[in-house]
Amino acid sequence: MKYRTLSPMQKNQIVGMRKVGMKCKDIAEVFTAPCSTISTILSHWKVHGSVESLKSQCGRPRKLSERDFRVLCHAVSSNRRHTLVELANLVSVSRTTVRFYLRELGFRNCIAPKKLYLNVKHKADRLAFARAYESWTFEDWCNIIWTDESSFETGKNPRQIRVWRKVYEKYNWDCIAPSFKSGRSSVMVWGAFTGFDKSPLVIIPLDKRSARDFVTIVYEGVLSGFYFLHDDPEQLILMEDGAPVHRSSLPLQWRRAHGIEKLFWPANSPDLNPIENVWMVVKDLLKHHSRPNSKLEMIEKIQSVWDTISIEWLRTLISTMPYRMQAVIAAGVVVRDGR
Repeated sequence: MKYRTLSPMQKNQIVGMRKVGMKCKDIAEVFTAPCSTISTILSHWKVHGSVESLKSQCGRPRKLSERDFRVLCHAVSSNRRHTLVELANLVSVSRTTVRFYLRELGFRNCIAPKKLYLNVKHKADRLAFARAYESWTFEDWCNIIWTDESSFETGKNPRQIRVWRKVYEKYNWDCIAPSFKSGRSSVMVWGAFTGFDKSPLVIIPLDKRSARDFVTIVYEGVLSGFYFLHDDPEQLILMEDGAPVHRSSLPLQWRRAHGIEKLFWPANSPDLNPIENVWMVVKDLLKHHSRPNSKLEMIEKIQSVWDTISIEWLRTLISTMPYRMQAVIAAGVVVRDGR
């Protein structure tokens, strides 16, 4: 496969794979392309900040001077939330002209993805976690019991924030819209899986969300059987986030009494938990169902989608854990070095 036959999406995927630590040789195997082609794409991206081909300079004279061009580039890089009108007023040209030049620079006006806010301690904990487990293999991660609760809401219409960014800058800190834990849920569920099995889906009623209820409904109701029916339960490690119900004394006492080891998990890190990808897919698939008229109907639809999830796909999600660790380490080094 030659360089010119690779689509822009494929070229950006190559850049993304390189950023999470994959070697050129491995990337070349994925795309069945020569290593030289992969190296050419990565070199072009490093020099120009984009995988797009350079455009010819012939034709009509440019409306922006070199100075205005630099001002525009600095403005959109320093404040990703500038509106098109503000940028147009800054360099005294039309919005259409500004949009043209921004596209030439590789910027697109995109919806900022929502990510939980990370302070200095959060980032340090994530980096320490990634470094502690960067040597883990796929088989090691298969022994983790990935668990999480998820809320399914109706009528939610969050405000979308648009930012100017380049293709590979989607998750840069100045290109995301931090989300904070808030809001009410209509239906809350709990689920778990390992590299070998998937748990039944647990519905947690609105009036049964105390630590004692959690132990009764989740731990004794499902987790106990899911854990001890495994061929070698001593190899399993429970993963839970830092939700208050997980840190309470009753769940802690129950885990100790049953000899269940728990994995340390850094705060505000749902992006590292592969079960979050499961919830995302479940919610996306629910959009193709008719709108539920009651909570009971919504529960039935969630259950039906959960039942369709295969172990093979869950193992694919688990296989991404080494790359997630490398991505955190790469991001941590960038923050530490101030680059």
